[in-house]
Amino acid sequence: MTNNFRRFNARYSKYCVPTFDKPPLLSLNRIGIVFRFQYNVIKLLSWRHRTQTWSLICVYSFICLDPYLLAVLPFVLVLLLIMIPAFLTRHPPPPPSTSTSSTTPYYSYEGPALAPAKTIKPAAETSKDFFHNMRNLQNSMADFAALHDAAVSLIAPATNFSDEKLSSSLFIACTGLAGAIFLVSHLLPWRLMLLFAGNALILSNHPNIKSLFEAVKGATASHSASQNNAEGSKKSFDIDGYSIPLTISGIIDLLDSITAISLSAEPEEREVEIFELQHKTYSLYSASPEWEPFLFTSTPYDPLCPSRISGDRPRGSRFFEDVRPPPGWVWKSKKWELDLECREWVMERMVTGVEFEIPDNNDGIISEEIGGWVWDLPFNRPDDEHAVDILAYTDSWESPRRNAQMAAQTSKRSNQKDKPEWEEATKQVDRAGDWRRRRWVRVVRRMTIDEKAVKATPVSS
Repeated sequence: MTNNFRRFNARYSKYCVPTFDKPPLLSLNRIGIVFRFQYNVIKLLSWRHRTQTWSLICVYSFICLDPYLLAVLPFVLVLLLIMIPAFLTRHPPPPPSTSTSSTTPYYSYEGPALAPAKTIKPAAETSKDFFHNMRNLQNSMADFAALHDAAVSLIAPATNFSDEKLSSSLFIACTGLAGAIFLVSHLLPWRLMLLFAGNALILSNHPNIKSLFEAVKGATASHSASQNNAEGSKKSFDIDGYSIPLTISGIIDLLDSITAISLSAEPEEREVEIFELQHKTYSLYSASPEWEPFLFTSTPYDPLCPSRISGDRPRGSRFFEDVRPPPGWVWKSKKWELDLECREWVMERMVTGVEFEIPDNNDGIISEEIGGWVWDLPFNRPDDEHAVDILAYTDSWESPRRNAQMAAQTSKRSNQKDKPEWEEATKQVDRAGDWRRRRWVRVVRRMTIDEKAVKATPVSS
């Protein structure tokens, strides 16, 4: 697949200014057949030769009634539009006779070819066909630009949500129609629908039909004007207590009231979080280590954090004032709020290797450190004797000495009072890990268009 893609790209050269004029010239030399086809289609649909247009209607009707005939159409077009004209070029009819006889001589196609085969050759740059191609291409580009602008002016206001009520109504209508057509599409007579729609489209360009439409339009306008003069100020009538408007403005107002959509005027709000991270420092002048503020980071930097496992330092801001809202959001609340329920976010993130405080517990938990802190569990290294046992016997702590010590500790614990669980913090600071963190939250809201415009406007000095 990759090799095919490379070979496909190798066929095309890179953009180059000196060679930029070659492809347009090559296209202008050969694009005449496209404009000839366009001219024939316009001539066929504009009823210049009515027999040809009626033939088109008959062929289209047969295909709509029997869609299997569509498989025959390409071969018929090749025969009628390519093969037969090419044969007539090789076997041209005799020149017209100058005799006064009314009898048309018989034309036989037998015998050898009388003329060379006709091939499509590129038009020379100095020929008349080349300038005709340039003129047609210029007109086609102008038509495309006008069609593009008209389509954008018609479709964009209704679909780009500049008018949210209109776009929302259109969205709901398209959703309902898509669901309804999905359910009943197999029940619709698609052949008859395509038959009448296509024939109506072709017949609408007939000169007589156009004049008929104009006459009907004028009669309808005069009839509506006479009715308005007769009824006076009557703009609606009542049916079973419901007012039905008779004017276009009234109908539009009725549709607006039916499709009324209440849009939320308040911007979206969310809660953002930041973690205050502190590191344990040891000093020669203090008997116990102290916690030093480190920075404010967007992650808790827990023991199993990928950045911590890889040895990277935490990233963030040193001060609260340096913390900025996410792009496209602004602060709604004025201050940060401390999250004292640290158990919730620890359990939600499934953070392991940490311990946290429970403020309601009074069994010797850190009362002087209440504040939603979450500590790392201390790393307990095995003593030297046990380490020797592990290295000597590789019995994973299963040794007679270890078993005796474990039995003594078990009997000693049974006589003591129950201690707090592992999640609960302890009084000794040195028994915690090297890091601790707590969570701060603040409410943000989406930035409106006016606020974005004000923010993007440069301040002139």
